[in-house]
Amino acid sequence: MKTTRVLSIRLMALLLAVCLLPVMALAEESSLEDNDWINFLLICNEGMNNDKGNAGNTLMVVAMNQATGQIHLMPFTWDTFVDYEGYDVPQKLDMPYRNNGPEEAMKVFNDNFDVGIERYMSLNYLNLASLIDAYNGVTVDISRAERNALNGMVGSKKNQLQAQVGTGLLSQAVVDMLAQQYYLTEFGPETHLNGLQAVGFGWLQYDSVYNCCLRDAKVIGSLFHSVGETIGERIALYNSESGVPEDIEGRRAINVDDITDEDYEFLREQMAPIFQMAFHNLTEDDIRVISITLAKAAYQALRQGADVFTNVKSMVLPLEATQEYDIVAGTQGHLVDKEANIKAIKEFLYSED
Repeated sequence: MKTTRVLSIRLMALLLAVCLLPVMALAEESSLEDNDWINFLLICNEGMNNDKGNAGNTLMVVAMNQATGQIHLMPFTWDTFVDYEGYDVPQKLDMPYRNNGPEEAMKVFNDNFDVGIERYMSLNYLNLASLIDAYNGVTVDISRAERNALNGMVGSKKNQLQAQVGTGLLSQAVVDMLAQQYYLTEFGPETHLNGLQAVGFGWLQYDSVYNCCLRDAKVIGSLFHSVGETIGERIALYNSESGVPEDIEGRRAINVDDITDEDYEFLREQMAPIFQMAFHNLTEDDIRVISITLAKAAYQALRQGADVFTNVKSMVLPLEATQEYDIVAGTQGHLVDKEANIKAIKEFLYSED
């Protein structure tokens, strides 16, 4: 496979961070440059650190089309075996993050899957929960079984916290309050989750790691939706063709085809939680591109009379994720056909179908 740009095409996946260089869809004998697509690596981990040492439960490539407002989410299961320099046998995909954080995770993913990502965003579970709460939570389709599993997780966490009551680190009242606050009674297609509930839901692995990744994509997709709703509440978006909408109702009117510096500063304020919560390597120029792209995504959904979900697609990889586990040095995981997965990555991430 060839590219028409000097981007060493190697890849890795994560929320909301971020390779904002244009990326290309690759063909078998020729390549097609598409400057509308941007991508970034999102990593969310189960511990308190953002820069290494914890399991990267969420490893996701996000691709966004600046022109159409499309958003593609590609979670990669953490139990995928990858080649890792310095190890004699393949290691699971979350090992590089455990060792040296997001830059190492990004490098190893790029080396294995032939797409060059240069930007990332890494959040611990409390950061992600706080980010979700900053945009008023998320709404997802949750089954009765998933609700029960989520409540079981809350019960388990309560038991862990209970042990700290005796040490004086937490009071019994705080433990009981937390358990009650995050216990979920509802289920169904329009179930609203607060931040910690959403993170717990996204990380449920009681049925499979593959299904866990599907839930991850639901949560991140719903977060984009919540961000879009927040933008819509505070900004009346329009373009040069449509003109200023009549029902501004006190909102700031912003032309997505001609965003002034003053307009951008206001938009940047609405996006601030996304960047404040994360450990990332973004420049201010990167943040500007992301913020404007998300605004355009929200406006495209508005024009279509839909919500942001209409323009969000997801696909869990590797292709082997639903197959039986392989065993490497006594460890279960998925050995993968790299060429087949590289092709699937390119076709999915940058397709406009």
